[in-house]
Amino acid sequence: MEIQSDIICPSCKSTVPAGTYFCSNCGKQLKDKTPSATLSRQIIVYLVSLFLPPFGLYYAWKYLKAGDYESRKIGIIAIVLTIISTIVTLWLAEGFISSIYQSLNEINNLNLQ
Repeated sequence: MEIQSDIICPSCKSTVPAGTYFCSNCGKQLKDKTPSATLSRQIIVYLVSLFLPPFGLYYAWKYLKAGDYESRKIGIIAIVLTIISTIVTLWLAEGFISSIYQSLNEINNLNLQ
């Protein structure tokens, strides 16, 4: 675990404790807030990743860049669920398209006879 030291505000040059989101002197935002990691929020992220795969990448990116271990874990799980969902969707679509193609070939063969 790394020890965080104080940082300098880029706006007013005052010293602020590391890990703070806003400068206590001028109010400048120093870093983005960490995304919420509540259980209900995690469930929403996982469901979006599973059922709406492209949109799951937005949440994955958001949680991966947060920096803390819990958020990164959520981001990695969201990416894995997005990849699994995409593979399953493509597999089902390929099966559906090939069955339609097969049916059309059978209809075409019946019409030729």
